[in-house]
Amino acid sequence: MDIAALSSTKSLRRNVLKWMCLCFGFVSLFFAAFNIIVNNFALLGYLEIALSVFCAYTYYRLNTHALEVWQSVVMCIFVTFVIVLGNYLAKPINGVYVWSFALPILYYLLLGKRYGIVLSALLFVLQGAILVTKSSQLPLTTLNFSLNLAFVYISIWAISHVFEGSRALSSKRLKNLALLDPLTGAANRLSMNHYFEVELRDKSQLYLFLLDLDYFKQVNDTYGHAVGDKVLIEVATLLRVLLAKGYVFRVGGEEFALLHSFTSQNDALTMAETIRSKLNNTALDIDGLNIKVTASIGVVKYHQGDTLEKFVIKADKQLYKAKEFGRNKVYFQSSAHLNEKPQVA
Repeated sequence: MDIAALSSTKSLRRNVLKWMCLCFGFVSLFFAAFNIIVNNFALLGYLEIALSVFCAYTYYRLNTHALEVWQSVVMCIFVTFVIVLGNYLAKPINGVYVWSFALPILYYLLLGKRYGIVLSALLFVLQGAILVTKSSQLPLTTLNFSLNLAFVYISIWAISHVFEGSRALSSKRLKNLALLDPLTGAANRLSMNHYFEVELRDKSQLYLFLLDLDYFKQVNDTYGHAVGDKVLIEVATLLRVLLAKGYVFRVGGEEFALLHSFTSQNDALTMAETIRSKLNNTALDIDGLNIKVTASIGVVKYHQGDTLEKFVIKADKQLYKAKEFGRNKVYFQSSAHLNEKPQVA
């Protein structure tokens, strides 16, 4: 499964921006000609031509490149400026302010809830301030009309806010379901693959610890699977605390993978030994029971050209040696030629 399929926010914003570029591109050209020839608003007309050009450029870029944040920001600011300026130059009876009703939707879909609420509020204040200073208030001469106008905008703003909040929360929940182990809260194999292949740029000092709890079946057989599950939760929490800035992944029943960059081999082995020792010397308090578990750890350093699969296989070989030669040990592959250095507990 490709994790990119879970990134619905980027896909949504890219599609929204593309269609907004088409819409505003053509509409801007039409109103540019109208404002230059008929209304004699040359400045506004030329700005609308510029907006149309930006829309065409952005649409082309989105067909060949990934969405960039600045594109959404510029689109929102550009469209807002053109509409606010048009409202400032034209009489209220021309109805330029009506375009403001579409902007909260645009803000929330392209920039999210945080910026959506700020920009929607700012637009409401700006447009209101411009309208009340007009010499001719038509058609805003009645209180009913003005109130209806204001409440329509506020309603669209509120709906956009609720929709975007619900959509973002659903997207986050879906992503967590796909990327996190539901029992321990640690990341899973899919997350590990994405981190290694996409997010991790510099692998030159990367180390992989493959950790397996020794004789864990005995814990389940003696205390039951419910207690065993709680032991796994406590171990995952302990690993996240000890590794601090590293990444903890649950890759099997009682097997965890840890990825972290270290400045030296000695630092990596020291951390691996710290983890082994901490587990060995910690009694986990599970429902009033003091349960002790130990772990065997295989450690490898990343070498240029290693795929994640190859990386894990090399670590698994070291883990096998740690278990074969007594368990509760750390074994390290120091080079690509299987030169092992055991760290014996």
